[in-house]
Amino acid sequence: MPVDELVTSLKTLWRFDYEPKVKALRDLYEVAKKEQWNASADIPWKLETEHPGEVLDPRQDMFRDLDVVKALPEDKQTEVSVRNAAWILSQFMHGEQGALLCCGQLIEVVPDIDGKLYAATQVVDEARHVEVFHRYITRLHGVYPMDPTLQAVLNQILEADLWQMKCVGMQVIVEGLAMGTFKIMKEGTKDELFRRIVGLTSQDEARHVSYGLIYMKDELPRMSEPDRARVEDFAFAAVDALCGRRPGTGLLTQGAILEEVGVNLGAAVAEIQAKLGDPEFVASQPDPFRDYVMPQLTRLGIITERTAPRYRELGFAV
Repeated sequence: MPVDELVTSLKTLWRFDYEPKVKALRDLYEVAKKEQWNASADIPWKLETEHPGEVLDPRQDMFRDLDVVKALPEDKQTEVSVRNAAWILSQFMHGEQGALLCCGQLIEVVPDIDGKLYAATQVVDEARHVEVFHRYITRLHGVYPMDPTLQAVLNQILEADLWQMKCVGMQVIVEGLAMGTFKIMKEGTKDELFRRIVGLTSQDEARHVSYGLIYMKDELPRMSEPDRARVEDFAFAAVDALCGRRPGTGLLTQGAILEEVGVNLGAAVAEIQAKLGDPEFVASQPDPFRDYVMPQLTRLGIITERTAPRYRELGFAV
């Protein structure tokens, strides 16, 4: 397998004052230590997946209700859903590795010992998430490559020269997206094994988001105006790339699943775009960006009078 190489420039900050300074982060560190779980021992791997075509919440499986898919034999329709679940979960697994790498960086670059200690617990969390999703995906179907848009965003976070960009990009946006999506998956899946996996994982993700919120709440007001503006612009660029509100975003990459089972991709994309052009349909769908990511960015003050019009162009009410 090929290995992608990124060349990053990081300042490693030693901290020789070991007394707690950011109480909320030290408290979060204590919670993280108590809530560790073992992907080998705490997941009931002996459970069978009785409904492999219904791993995802039906609202997250945008292919299952397409006319071009419903025209297939029943076993092929199930295969489409299984492959789609594997594709989506593969993206989250790749994202977990990105978070693993980013938190390793945060240990080096954050200035507070409390921030370093907590980030160390998240490295363990992310390693566990990579492990558990890889095991589940390979059991379900197989691993798909990372979507180029997702990889570009993660690379930008890893290459960012400001640690505050890394923290907002990963802890607030990417982790917020994961936390919201896993909660939706837990509520809608018919696979008890998968419910257990995303339940434990979303518990971890909630702590990861809290880390970003706690740290950035006090850090952002201390930043210089130019650096603060850079963080704001960085956050919008990540949301813009990942939220899928640009026409055709991600469809061609994910849609390759349909070609694997003989569905005409062009017809499927046209049908999906028609659905996405229906405001009532869009409003009825779960939206982790709208429901989880945007409230956190608003809470931090990342969305300002200067940047709010850009978010409104994407359809977010800010």
